[in-house]
Amino acid sequence: MMSRLRLCLAAVILWLATFVLASNAIAQSSSPYGVYVEDGAGLLQPQTAQLLYRNAIWIHQQTGTAQIGVVIVPTIGNTSLEEFAVTKFRELGLGSKERNDGVMLLYTAKENHVRIEVGYGLEGRIPDGLAGAILDQYFVPNMQAGDLNRAFIQTQGALIQQVAAEYGVDTSEKTGNGELPQPPDTRNGQEPTNFLANVPGFAKILIVIGIILLIFLDFKFTGGALTYALLSMVRRGGSSGGGGFGGGRGGGGSSGGGGASR
Repeated sequence: MMSRLRLCLAAVILWLATFVLASNAIAQSSSPYGVYVEDGAGLLQPQTAQLLYRNAIWIHQQTGTAQIGVVIVPTIGNTSLEEFAVTKFRELGLGSKERNDGVMLLYTAKENHVRIEVGYGLEGRIPDGLAGAILDQYFVPNMQAGDLNRAFIQTQGALIQQVAAEYGVDTSEKTGNGELPQPPDTRNGQEPTNFLANVPGFAKILIVIGIILLIFLDFKFTGGALTYALLSMVRRGGSSGGGGFGGGRGGGGSSGGGGASR
């Protein structure tokens, strides 16, 4: 009896840990556009954010793994731009864990600084000098002209062209103003949403209680067969890589500080 009770308690702890990890994974970026567009300062027009998201999704789908994220933060405080960029990049996990083929365009509103952070796997295609040239040609002039939205659109477009060249992706369908073909509509025309963000606190508590009850019944009548099967599935899913990630999540990519700042 005590042995069964210990197993049940252990399963409850594992389930709760899994629930917390899943919540953290979904909350990897609090933006409704996931890791692709995160405007913490409210600087982007809605149509700009949607365009950036569509373009980022397009290149990800074309390459299978590469991800380009646009991040705007109100301030970085006393942290250096380069240090903040590396930390944020790894937090989002842009690109796949195996290829590290992510790129991040970071802008700090208070400091008025911008940086392109490049994942390990794309440093050959986008070395520091080229990253700086892209900022000088596309971001800085538009920023100085007071058009930040255009700065983000054009700079992201230039980065997409570089990633596309690395993977041999044809970008001839791009329109003259930088618009990229929209990806297949998998959301029935709805904007991406964050499920947990829309769940009330009391509902989350009920979900946890329901999970605990199901675990209890599982161990009582099946010896925990369902619980162990689900945990096995979670472990397999968590260790997978490559093109299986998407939507609004990062693939586990890293950066070592390559890129340029202005």
